[in-house]
Amino acid sequence: MIIFSDVKKSFGEKHVLKGISFQIKKAEIVFILGTSGTGKSVLLKNIVGLLRPDSGEIWIDGQEKSTFKEKDFMGLRKRCGMVFQHPALFDSLTVFDNIAFGIRKHYPKSTHQEISERVKNCLELVNLNGIESKFPPEISYGMQKRVSLARTLAIQPDILLFDEPTTGLDPISTNKVNHLIQELSTKLHTTSIVVSHDMHCALDIADRIIVLDKGLVIENASVEDIKKSKHPLVVDFLKEALANE
Repeated sequence: MIIFSDVKKSFGEKHVLKGISFQIKKAEIVFILGTSGTGKSVLLKNIVGLLRPDSGEIWIDGQEKSTFKEKDFMGLRKRCGMVFQHPALFDSLTVFDNIAFGIRKHYPKSTHQEISERVKNCLELVNLNGIESKFPPEISYGMQKRVSLARTLAIQPDILLFDEPTTGLDPISTNKVNHLIQELSTKLHTTSIVVSHDMHCALDIADRIIVLDKGLVIENASVEDIKKSKHPLVVDFLKEALANE
């Protein structure tokens, strides 16, 4: 479904992506791991056109998007729901209006009843019912994260992009979010790409793990094969994951 072919991206003298290549199948859950500054978030932003590669190709469903103009990305961004590291909710809007925001933008002909039903369905998907009238400051940070996910689901994407989705969460909330990603992938057949530095989470729910180091892919394998890796960085990640069990 998604193909990166020798993708390179630099910012001035800083070479962030140095020739990234991999493929992701439909409905896979793929974790992209690496230390800070290795280009994980840059990679996500290149998928939806928030950044453009300097060279290389990015294919989505058989369409190469390096020739896309800005207006062409609107349809792609409707298909790709991005869940940011922080909830980024509008504090002055209710939970209902936060989730309805994208529906009104992308589906302007939707009736109030259609919007209400979709908001309710999305809240049920993230296991939050009956909080439509609350404002973000009135609910916990973990709940805000799930509302953010519900807002993303509301535009009915078939690709979900997560940028450090469990940052700032306690272990119980972290497990809830991880298993929610897994459940949504199964229930909605979404393709999920999760940028993270948490090997423990990746081992728990990923179909495949891609590890970046210094702008390059150093491992791209199933969970079982990742556990057998001899690469020093991967071994360090595995040690930390086992220590946190």
